[in-house]
Formats: sequence, structure tokens, C-alpha cells
Amino acid sequence: MKVNCCIVIPCYNTEKTIGTLIEKIRKVAGEIPIFVIDDGSTDDSGKIAKKFDGVSVIFNGINKGKGFSLRKGLMLAQKARYDYALVIDSDLQHPPEYLPDFILEMEKGFELIIGKRDISPKRMPLHRVLSNTITSFLISLRTGRRIHDSQCGFRAYKLGRFKNRLYKENGFQFETEYLLRNLGRKNFTICEVPIPTLYFRDISSKISIIGDTLRFIMLFFRSYLWV
Repeated sequence: MKVNCCIVIPCYNTEKTIGTLIEKIRKVAGEIPIFVIDDGSTDDSGKIAKKFDGVSVIFNGINKGKGFSLRKGLMLAQKARYDYALVIDSDLQHPPEYLPDFILEMEKGFELIIGKRDISPKRMPLHRVLSNTITSFLISLRTGRRIHDSQCGFRAYKLGRFKNRLYKENGFQFETEYLLRNLGRKNFTICEVPIPTLYFRDISSKISIIGDTLRFIMLFFRSYLWV
């Protein structure tokens, strides 16, 4: 079964990697349509992406957050009548070589397909191990559904039931909000795809450990007020 899908790439100041990423995607996934959401980059990220055929680049104008960009990309994909949007980060920490594995799981109809990395100090910085382990545990506890790598942004979203108006988070916490709102649903189906854990010293993380941890805690407790 051929999957009707596109790829969504949120990006912010990743001119060093965005071109290489698109080239790798083309090698493993052919001419699959790509939406790049440039979140107010001050470098040439969007300009580089526009040079490729089959790539639509949307500029936010100012930096509005990864969650805002993801939601915009999912809405665009939904409006274009794709069944799935496959999201991959622009900094090469999600290996495009694993896109076929995600597409294979799409054929089975899962509502969410998410990457599953090796969460260990041998593979990623200790503070990321601790934050990911704690957040994954709390999300699993809150929803009653086991999730191993809640912070992995390499995902495929089934778009049929996606309703942007339900979501409020514009930053990194959108990915957590999506899990909190959906994992506990009775008929929600999820699949985890093992992927390598890649961290590059020359690519600085845009995640604020203290700030995003506090935002996660606030979001977690707010979720108990959701109807």
C-alpha cells in the first residue's frame, strides 16, 4: 500500500545542515513532498532549502517556536490532504536513512509513530538522559501508556484527527502536549521505531534545560484540568 504522506522540517538557523538533510531524504525517500518551516532564521536556512525541487518553504518571519512551526506544518499537510506528516529535525540528529522504517509502520495505520533512541549516558549527555527518563516516566504514568522516548522529535503524525485548535504550546512542549492529550485515548495507536542516538558537539542544542523542565512541570499539572 502506497502511503499518502509528506515530510515536515521545522528549522531555525541550520544552514550548515538543512541542505545535506534534504539530499539524504531524496536518496532514501525519493521525491516525497517536503514542507520546510523556517522559524525566523537569521541565516540562510530557508534560502538553501528553496533551491531544491519539491520543497515548499514557509517563513514565519520572526521566531515563534518549534511547536508553532510544527503545528503550522501539520496544518499545511492536512490542508493538502496528506494522510501522514513525517517530522524530522533539521540538524541531522535524526538519521533520514530510517524514513523507510517509519513509512512501513504508516502502512499499518498507527496514529503516531515515534523514534525510540537508546537513552543512556554512553549515547547522550547525562542531563538529557535524566530529563528524558523523568518526563517519559511521568507521561507514561499520566496516560497509562508506556512511552520510552517522549522527547524524540522524529515522528509521523496521522492527520485525520489532528485538530490544531486543541493545542496551545508553541515551544518544544508541543510534542509533550500531543502525547499528554492523546496517549490516554482508548483507540489511540502508537508505534515506536528504534533509531540511533546521535549528538553532535558542533551543533548547539536550542533546548533550555531549566526553562523547558519548568515548562514541562507546568504543562504536566495543567493536563489534569483538561476536559
